[in-house]
Amino acid sequence: MKKLYLVDVSAMFFRAFYAIRPLTSPSGVPVNAIYGFLSMIIKLLKEENPEYLVFCYDRKEPSFRKELYADYKAHRSDMPEDLAKQVPYIKQLADVLGVPSYEIPGYEADDIIGGLTKWGRHHDMEVFIVSGDKDFGQLIQDHVYLYDTMKDVKYDAKGVFEKWGIRPDQFIDYLAIVGDASDNVPGVKGIGEKGAIKLLEQFKTLEDIYENIDKVEGKSVKEKLIASKENAFLSKKLVTIETNVAVSDDYNSYRLKPFKTEELKALLHELNFKTFEKSLFGTVSDAPATSLIRPAAVKRASQVKEATPAVSATLVITKEDRTFREGTTTTRDLAEFLSEGQILWGLSDTRGVFVGTETDVMEVSDFEYLGKLTDTFQIRWSGYDLKSFWHKIGAKTPVAGWDSQLAAYVLKAGDTSDFKEIYSKYMAENLPELLSPSELYNSHRNLAATLLNELRNVGSEKVYEEIDLPLVKVLLSMERLGVRIDKELLAQQSAELTEEIASLEKQIHSEAGESFNVGSPKQLGVILFEKLKLPVGKKTKTGYSTGEDVLSSLEHPIAKLILQWRELSKLKSTYVDALPTMISPKDDRVHTSFNQALTTTGRLSSTAPNLQNIPIRTLRGQKVREAFVAAPRMKLLSVDYSQIELRILAHISEDPNLIKAFQEDLDIHAATAAEVFGVPLNEVTSNQRRSAKAVNFGIAYGQGAFGLAENLGIPRGEAKDIIERYFTRFKGVKDYIEGTTKLAHEKGYVETLFGRRRYIDELKSSNNMLKKFGERAAINAPIQGTASDLVKKAMIEVFEKVPVRMLLQVHDELIFEGTEEDLNKHTQQLVHIMENVAKLKVPLKVNYEIGNNWNESH
Repeated sequence: MKKLYLVDVSAMFFRAFYAIRPLTSPSGVPVNAIYGFLSMIIKLLKEENPEYLVFCYDRKEPSFRKELYADYKAHRSDMPEDLAKQVPYIKQLADVLGVPSYEIPGYEADDIIGGLTKWGRHHDMEVFIVSGDKDFGQLIQDHVYLYDTMKDVKYDAKGVFEKWGIRPDQFIDYLAIVGDASDNVPGVKGIGEKGAIKLLEQFKTLEDIYENIDKVEGKSVKEKLIASKENAFLSKKLVTIETNVAVSDDYNSYRLKPFKTEELKALLHELNFKTFEKSLFGTVSDAPATSLIRPAAVKRASQVKEATPAVSATLVITKEDRTFREGTTTTRDLAEFLSEGQILWGLSDTRGVFVGTETDVMEVSDFEYLGKLTDTFQIRWSGYDLKSFWHKIGAKTPVAGWDSQLAAYVLKAGDTSDFKEIYSKYMAENLPELLSPSELYNSHRNLAATLLNELRNVGSEKVYEEIDLPLVKVLLSMERLGVRIDKELLAQQSAELTEEIASLEKQIHSEAGESFNVGSPKQLGVILFEKLKLPVGKKTKTGYSTGEDVLSSLEHPIAKLILQWRELSKLKSTYVDALPTMISPKDDRVHTSFNQALTTTGRLSSTAPNLQNIPIRTLRGQKVREAFVAAPRMKLLSVDYSQIELRILAHISEDPNLIKAFQEDLDIHAATAAEVFGVPLNEVTSNQRRSAKAVNFGIAYGQGAFGLAENLGIPRGEAKDIIERYFTRFKGVKDYIEGTTKLAHEKGYVETLFGRRRYIDELKSSNNMLKKFGERAAINAPIQGTASDLVKKAMIEVFEKVPVRMLLQVHDELIFEGTEEDLNKHTQQLVHIMENVAKLKVPLKVNYEIGNNWNESH
């Protein structure tokens, strides 16, 4: 959701005046209120990174409330002289900071905020009212918050109740009763906050109170209410924030604009705010490695072959420095000088969208038209997080020239979403809080040049150019397509789960011998370890640990019931109830976001919804997959790599027995059991196969005897014996584990088959547990990382060559949508690509199925 921040200027300005000690500028002007207000705004800009921010002002002339009540605000004293002198600077600050301002004759700032809050919610925005004024409690609702920046607190409906003892929908009635001395709102004379809360707990609204006046407890309270009835209803009108205020319907009216660098610097200098000058502007210096970067054409993924020169040959580095001409342009003006394959930089921050050329950096307002130009001219974009930029401008078939976010991710896998953080890491300096468009452009180009040099230094250009960069447009297409959800089926599942959860809760209470909140770890700990006297696994700072590992170790029926309750509760809240709320009204589909630069493993992840964690081994999890359905007259196709990580292990370890099993297309777990237990393949028992399967999957994660014993529920000695027999028969795997661990300690990293590095920082730790974790990660990373790279390479090639709609990627599985005729026509080509995307010492194999929903096709 987009976020809209509405600043109650008068309230925040007054608070700053009284909170900051007296300060004066060199010319003798008081500046403490300006200083405090600017501090608050800078904190807001830094921590919230708002895209939409509005300063809302009161006006000098009376509001409509004066017509309702002549004495409204009659007792207000004049503004302190030292504060009055500072008022003109606030609007000046708004202008140079690029913050939109709003004032409307006849209305107070509160009413403007009320109108903009209503507008924001109508447009599905989250609204944050920046004020310390409790009157805004009446506006709080879902996705509307009261944000007190000085106390650093955001109040939602629950917070309002905890703070004032009143629900937001009762706040107007509460204020009508207690009145407001500062605004001369009379209220009910003699009844204060506690009395108002007590009345509203009983009668809910002011109207209910007077309709049931005979039921009011206490003669004195009743008399006060009767005596002040007229004032009570007058006060209700006076304290009600007007929300039907005519405001602009143009989003750009509320968007932050680029700040005016020279004017802002001059104002800060005039006020002698040296600290702000330094923190806001600083300097964007050139580090030794920083030079400007000009991306050349990027080949289509289908054209990229093993012998293709990597990034170093397709990008040109220059040493020159540039001062770019800043300006604002319409996108239609921009179109006049575009040509096929034009190279542009796309920059986006909370203050707008900027396009960089070799000479200019321009703010562009018409995003949609820019997206159309992108597709028409096949513009080659460079920037940071291109996918998000393309979504913002609505591009459908864009071309990626350079993405610094992905370059940083290839250099070291992890969360690289924060541009400023990555800039600081590689440029060895912090960016100022505010950057002009030209400075922003230079910082992006300089970082890109540094990252490119780093890619060359470590030999990671090929991974970046052949896997990560071409995948961006594939993920963009998948996110735009989305997947259809069966709302009715989920509603039915939600009802069923509600009953199952309630039944489990009853059984849990029965086992416990009393009712308690099953979702409270604290209450659960008391029941398990104090009342039932079960063995305590471990304790935390806040009490007993009730994690899954602890519950799984308890030999009591209640533990299994709680685990079932948690699983169903999480499934219901995370998917069954949440998925319908994520359906887009535009196309009736859910659009997940694929995170390409987040995980340390190299795998993709997804959010809103997270599709990677839907349980597939449980019946309930499979039912959730039934709700992912094909569009009318279409089907879904699932193509899933078979035991891809074990096949990669066979290839990397070069173990002859593993290779033989896959080459002969044997049941790998049965074949492993036959080797480990020394029995013919056709005599392997189900228990032997189960043990072998646990070893096969555990080995790739560095699992030892303790883990295997826990997994299989067998003595540690027996588990140790199974592992020793495994290593005897699969010596190549043992050599791989020992060799990889040793190499990881020496180099500090491991690599996938394609050269993607995974740095293992835990190996440097003095903590033995962390070091052991690092060793397990080192064993697994080349396997899991290679599997991830293979899937990505397959996605790129399928996207380029097969005309079917790719919707989802979940680990080793790809989901497609099309007519049954088209899917049948192209499935074999698709399977061929996936099975031949790389040549290993064992064959790659995929399974596929066509169905009406994800579960049927899985």
